[in-house]
Amino acid sequence: VLTDGNGSSLSLTAGPTFVSNSASSAQGSLAVNEIGTYTATYTISSSVENTSSVNNRVTVTASSPGQSNNVTDVSDDGDDNDDNTEDDQTVVAIDAVPVLEVTKTASVTDNGDGYTGPGDVINYVITVENKGNVTLSSLTVIDSLTDGNGDSLVMSNGPYFSGSDQGSAEGSLVAGETATYQAYYIITSTAAATGDISNIATATASSPGNSNDVFDQSDDGDDTDGNLVDDPTITSMNPVPSIEVTKLVNVIDNNSNSLNDTNDTVVYTITVNNTGNLLLTNVALTDVFTDGNGNVLSLDAGPTFVSATSSSNAQSLQIGGSSTFTATYTIVQNVAYTGLISNQVSVTANTSGGINVSDLSDDGDDNDGNTEDDPTTIQTSPAAKIEVTKTALVLDTNGNGKNDKDDVIVYTITVNNTGSVTLSGLTLTDTLTDASGGSLSLTSAPTFNSNSASSLEGSLVVGEVSTYTATYTISQNAANTGSVNNSVSVTASTLGNTNDVTDVSDDGDDSDGNMTNDPTVVLTSSDSSIEVTKTAV
Repeated sequence: VLTDGNGSSLSLTAGPTFVSNSASSAQGSLAVNEIGTYTATYTISSSVENTSSVNNRVTVTASSPGQSNNVTDVSDDGDDNDDNTEDDQTVVAIDAVPVLEVTKTASVTDNGDGYTGPGDVINYVITVENKGNVTLSSLTVIDSLTDGNGDSLVMSNGPYFSGSDQGSAEGSLVAGETATYQAYYIITSTAAATGDISNIATATASSPGNSNDVFDQSDDGDDTDGNLVDDPTITSMNPVPSIEVTKLVNVIDNNSNSLNDTNDTVVYTITVNNTGNLLLTNVALTDVFTDGNGNVLSLDAGPTFVSATSSSNAQSLQIGGSSTFTATYTIVQNVAYTGLISNQVSVTANTSGGINVSDLSDDGDDNDGNTEDDPTTIQTSPAAKIEVTKTALVLDTNGNGKNDKDDVIVYTITVNNTGSVTLSGLTLTDTLTDASGGSLSLTSAPTFNSNSASSLEGSLVVGEVSTYTATYTISQNAANTGSVNNSVSVTASTLGNTNDVTDVSDDGDDSDGNMTNDPTVVLTSSDSSIEVTKTAV
């Protein structure tokens, strides 16, 4: 009779098999005091291993002369030191071998960006197998989660018990049973920046009669990595820190001349985008601003933070977030004259893991053949313009109420710099004729009076007006033609040029139907009278 420690019947692997009789009797016969020897074997199965023992008892029956099966005995184990001196079972105790094996595997649920990084979910499956031969109790699983720098992290959820393959309650494992636990961690930007996330699960249990005497650390389930036991489950990040800055420009045409020139306001809009998968901090802008000759300029204002998206701010950019800055510059004359204003901003930032990123601004126009990191430029057009007006006032010196002989015409000439650059070398050329086209000469040539912005004679800053006066005393011949006509042409020079700006005077009266460059005309009265005297003797 063969049983396990639980009393379940077993079958011998072989036997009992006759070996010999000590007095050489035939098998089945025994002379007085003769001993018969038999052998039997049993190979311990895994199910029996999980019990406490293998128990065996043999019953022998024989017949004495003239009798049938009248002699019998039940086997004794041959050990009288066990306080049982007869008919006790032969017991083979099975050694208790409490063994746990923990395996932890990980899979990543991507957030759609194609990278293992912030916002992704690491799903952990922990299996705890009772690989020993005794039932284990008080099973606990403790998880250790760290980033690539070894700093501790907190699991987002779990580990939590999700079942066992033989139906034991949480905390218990019969021999050969496997319990499953689950956990997950939502990757943060800080953790992702360290490069990897490492996880180890430690299971502890108690074997019969003991407390917390069985434990194991998890293996990652991958023996192809050269580590067959107790290696952490590591999830490698794909940290892709990236930043992109774009600088757009808009010119406010303050002088309404459709040119990018003096006194116009240049407004820059700078957008900084976090195009990577890590939080960026310490965002800093450095602006490089030059004219067409490479001279360094200074912004009037900015860059100034305006707004941000995705909970970002001036110095911190969340993943996918952006911040907007503005800057302004008012074009001055000498800059406008260089033909170009170029502006490029560089941005720097870093991750919580110590990775530095930078970018040079792009102008936002990929149609210019340069799709990245090209300066934001505007073409400037220095406008050199001059406007001359000549008005006339007649002094009726003879008191006859007519514009005629000996009356004095006083001309007032104003020269206005209506462009966007300083003018110099100002010269006036006067043309005075009568109504018949005959050439006349001024009594006094144009004489400089003043400059409205106090420039020296011959120079005009932008918007400045020079005033000159001239006179002509009407002759009889000129009066007889019906009018005195006067035009003045003004010539000036821009920086680096000679006499490149010119204008012919207007009479200041647009009600005459001629709004530009019409001569200043003074109508005269001719002396057309006759006197006849007739005498007689």
